[in-house]
Amino acid sequence: MQTMQRQSGIFIGERNTAIGWNAHGKENQVVGSISGESNLLLGNFFLLNDPDIVDTPIDDRDFNLHLEHPNDDHTTHFTLDNINVNAMVNSNSINVGKGHINGMDANEKVNYSLGNLYGDKNHIQDNANIVHDQDMVDGVMNDQDIKLNM
Repeated sequence: MQTMQRQSGIFIGERNTAIGWNAHGKENQVVGSISGESNLLLGNFFLLNDPDIVDTPIDDRDFNLHLEHPNDDHTTHFTLDNINVNAMVNSNSINVGKGHINGMDANEKVNYSLGNLYGDKNHIQDNANIVHDQDMVDGVMNDQDIKLNM
């Protein structure tokens, strides 16, 4: 696996519970992710213009409830040689065995003129990157969750 982004999960085992996961956001990219080997970005002009008055209002009020069952005693046996993740971005999870994740949130607003760059021998040279984001109100997030884990 190379990259985990925005509410990703790897759950290994008999009993994994993910309740109430949310991912809300706004993302502007002129050039998104670049991956591979020997990529060349030479002499480009990247302009991101995002002239909103109110940008990305997110109202995310959730009620998440998880109840454990006291007589539920499962045992999981497994063997892993390794888990290798090169990049984890924004509320990612790797869980091994019995577990529960209750109400994981990822709220964001992002502006990239040039996104992620992955790989070997990549060259970025003589580029102009401009992000023009003159919002009066930017990234308003109301995330008043109730998360009960019993």
